[in-house]
Amino acid sequence: MAITTEGVRENKTFLDEEVAELSGLVTNLGKTNTVSTKMASIRHTWPLFIVHQAHRPPLASLEKSVLPIHKSTQTLTRLAGNMNQTVAALEAILSYFELAAQEDAIVTKRLADQDLQSYLQSIARIREYLRAMSSIKLKASERVVQQLKKSLKVAAGQLDGRFKQVLTLNSAPMDLKIVTSSDRKDIPPLPADITQTLITLTKSLAEIDLDPNTTPTGYLKSYCEIRANCVLKSLTPLYQSSNVELKGAYEKGSSPFLLYTTALLKLCRNEADLADTLLDPKLLSLAFMGSIMPPIEQWVETGRTITRRVRKTYTTEVGVLFDVIEALESNMNTFESVFGLARRQKENDALELLKTFKATAMRTFIDFIADVRNQNNPKYQAMPLDGTVHQLTSDAIGYIKRLMTYQAMVESILNLIGDGSWNTSEAGASQSRRSAGRSGRSAALQHYFADVLEALVQNIEAKSRFYKKGHALSQIFLLNNYHYISKAVRTTPGLLEIINGPDSANVPPNSLTSAIYDRPLKQNVDLYQDNWKTCVEHLMDVTYVQDGGVQQVLNSNQRQMVKDKFKNFNHDFDELWKTQKQFSIPDPDLRTMVLKDVNQILIPMYDKFLTKYGFSGGAGGAAMEFTKNAQKYLRYDVSMLKDMVNQFFTNM
Repeated sequence: MAITTEGVRENKTFLDEEVAELSGLVTNLGKTNTVSTKMASIRHTWPLFIVHQAHRPPLASLEKSVLPIHKSTQTLTRLAGNMNQTVAALEAILSYFELAAQEDAIVTKRLADQDLQSYLQSIARIREYLRAMSSIKLKASERVVQQLKKSLKVAAGQLDGRFKQVLTLNSAPMDLKIVTSSDRKDIPPLPADITQTLITLTKSLAEIDLDPNTTPTGYLKSYCEIRANCVLKSLTPLYQSSNVELKGAYEKGSSPFLLYTTALLKLCRNEADLADTLLDPKLLSLAFMGSIMPPIEQWVETGRTITRRVRKTYTTEVGVLFDVIEALESNMNTFESVFGLARRQKENDALELLKTFKATAMRTFIDFIADVRNQNNPKYQAMPLDGTVHQLTSDAIGYIKRLMTYQAMVESILNLIGDGSWNTSEAGASQSRRSAGRSGRSAALQHYFADVLEALVQNIEAKSRFYKKGHALSQIFLLNNYHYISKAVRTTPGLLEIINGPDSANVPPNSLTSAIYDRPLKQNVDLYQDNWKTCVEHLMDVTYVQDGGVQQVLNSNQRQMVKDKFKNFNHDFDELWKTQKQFSIPDPDLRTMVLKDVNQILIPMYDKFLTKYGFSGGAGGAAMEFTKNAQKYLRYDVSMLKDMVNQFFTNM
């Protein structure tokens, strides 16, 4: 606030009046001092006078009366000296009023229109005047002190505005390539002149602070807000991509949150360097914490959002948890140093987030085996109409494969849970887990996989009862699922070794893999062949002998018997074709295995039967005639029948 000319004139008039009054007092005190001096000289002659006039009491009375006057005169002499000092102080106050008005005119003018160094020199003079005035203990000086403080406050506001302007212009969001590069040196430093300007401004603002016992809040708050906003905007692309829900199965190392984490640490270290360069060491921790905590809080909340999402989609996204856990553990020392600079060692947000991710991973193991055991899980109630692999089997095997990608991490998490503690009841635990054990490796992983596979097979067998008992579709369903499990165990690197032990090349007949899906697989292949039993029976023939030789001409009963065999074969094969052509065995190896006996038994028998009573597939030759209307019964030739058999389970 400017000191007006009227205010200066008013204060000057007041001071002139005070000086005039004091001058009068000084004159009067001078006259009194003269009288007092004369009286004092008379007083010094009294002892001699009293000797000669010992018997004159009026003089003693006079001495008693003059002595108080003498003491008062000495007091007034001292007061006169004080008044001289007061006059000098008032004259100084008057001069500072004039100087304060001059400096106020400078600091209230727009800083943008002035030279910074000249402006800072004016501030220095105001601070000097303020120190001088603060030592004068007169009421009149208080008004000047308040005016100087107001001028200083205006100056601080202008400097803070310039500081914010310069810092904002040089705190633009960084390019994503710079943010995600592995080298911190890729971050461009502030230009040297800008750095020096900011240092000068922060130093001046710190010196202006009127209360040395409090922390400056103006420019420090601006610094924190501007730098935090720069870091937040620089990390925005990574923040947004980390919050996008995954489509499909997660691939190891592909989580944007991993890059988000390393970029955050990189920018935090850069902020530490910048604060150390620009600010007073006493403010370093406050400035650093203020600039990095908003980005860190956003990062932490993103991590928590990921854990909540993975709880719902763990079968496909569980790898995200392990990747983040690994990243947090490997960078924990860096996080600790970051929070140490911010004086938040006891509030390590990264450590708390790590605990959250580990707790989520532990929960997914427990939830997963519970879902596999739950035969009434709404998620897996739908049954495939073509008998193909159930969604439960696909999800369970996919989950196990993903766990194998993080074997060491999975073992450590399972050990945190406790071997077998993932089971909701002891009755659900694997019997093999109680006796199995392997040296050199945690047994928890073996036991967990064993429990999961047993629970999976039990659930699949229960679901197969959805189809009619003994129906071919039930057998195809079990075959598809058993084979899918068996093939996954054998083709996933290291999985068979974990389940059966290191000597998996010599698996005993009573091994876990043999017991829960190998033997059932073979049994169901055999059971499926029963579907072709009637077709094979229709092709079983009798050779008739007549007069010691093979009968060449059939009688009517024999001809009818052959007709019935062709008729019944055609009917039963058509029924199999009609129903089973819609069944599905996606795996070509399993399809070959199932149709192997059909191709090796049925096709040769049909070829032989057709050769005898009709025409062989291209071979030609005589045949025993059983009807005049052969086309009615000879519906398929051998190649046609073979092609149709091979089209079974292709869902064409």
